[in-house]
Amino acid sequence: MPESPSSDRSPETRDRHGSGRRFLGSSLEDLERYLLTPEVTACSLEHWEQLRDFAVGGMQSPGLSQETRLRWGRLALSAISKKEPRQTPQQAMADSAYVRAYMIREFGDSNTDAARDLPALCSEILRNVGVSLDAGARLAEGWKSAPRDQMLQLRRIKNMLTPLLPLRALLEGDDPVFQEALAWLELVPRLP
Repeated sequence: MPESPSSDRSPETRDRHGSGRRFLGSSLEDLERYLLTPEVTACSLEHWEQLRDFAVGGMQSPGLSQETRLRWGRLALSAISKKEPRQTPQQAMADSAYVRAYMIREFGDSNTDAARDLPALCSEILRNVGVSLDAGARLAEGWKSAPRDQMLQLRRIKNMLTPLLPLRALLEGDDPVFQEALAWLELVPRLP
C-alpha cells in the first residue's frame, strides 16, 4: 500500500547502495525519539553517516508532505552534528551546507527557520573558509603545485561553497555577506 503524502514512514526504495540499511522501515518519529536517548553518544561515525544518508533520502522524497520532508532534513542535520566531533569544521560545514542549501532551494529561505536561513548559512560558510578572498585567489592560482595540505584546504573551501551555486540568484542585493559569498562563488571553478 503506498504511503500517504504526510506519512513519516521512510520509503524503502532509498537503500540502493546499502546506506541507511539499519534504518529501513523506521519511522521519522522513531528516529527523532532515538536521537534523544543516551545510547546515541556511543554511536560510530559510520552510524551517523548512514542516518544522514537515510534522512537525506526522506528529505528528497517528493511523495511526502513539505512538513515531513523538512523534518527529515532536520534529522539529517542532527546526524551531521553528531558526526561533527570526528570531522574538521570545514567537512562538517560542507555536509551541513548541502542539506541546508537543498532545503532553501526546495522550501524557500526563512529567517524563522535556522536550517533555511540563507544569510546565516552564508555567514557560517564564510567563517569556516579560514582565509581571505585575496589569499584564496592566490592559493587557487598555484594549487597544482601546492603541498597536499594546501590542496585539501582549497578542496574543503570548494566543498563548503558549492552548495551555494544553485542559490546564486537569491544572493542578489546589498547584503555584505551575500556580496562576499558571490565573490567566493566566482572563485569556485578555479579551486581543485
